Amino acid sequence: MKIINKEWKNMKQKNPKYWRNITLFLLITVMLMIISLNFLLCKIEGESMYPTLQNEEYILVNRAGAAIFPLRHGEIVIIKKPNDPKYYVKRIIGLPKDKVKIENDILYINGKEKKENYIYKDLSNKSKYLANFEEREVPSNKLFVMGDNRYHSKDSRNGLGYIDRSSIVGTIIYQF
Repeated sequence: MKIINKEWKNMKQKNPKYWRNITLFLLITVMLMIISLNFLLCKIEGESMYPTLQNEEYILVNRAGAAIFPLRHGEIVIIKKPNDPKYYVKRIIGLPKDKVKIENDILYINGKEKKENYIYKDLSNKSKYLANFEEREVPSNKLFVMGDNRYHSKDSRNGLGYIDRSSIVGTIIYQF
């Protein structure tokens, strides 16, 4: 037992760089694991979030942020619905218990007009079906989402329906 302890002590004294390198390696490994578990790199496919996000643009998604912090109006999220292989990128328009309405292309949340400087208005392809949306209350634990390119977006108005809070993969923190 004394021989092993003596050899161990000698190794520590003779190779301080070795132990520093081992510690640094372990620290970097743990950091990479944390990053890979909490962040996701995605490529945008499609025009539903134009002009905010361009087709084939990359985004960095924070998975932990959506689980820890409350979601807010206007936040862009990644959605993965059960039994659907696709991921969707949409903007949160309505939170639980909000009343959402679109009248003549103007969005109202809880009876108040919401300014949306980020949306793309392609008047050449205007659809009365999408320009107006009767007032509806967002159910508990659900979200109402839409794309910024309103006339080219599958969202809560026309196919995706209300989104479960548990279907939110994360929030966008960077685009490039």
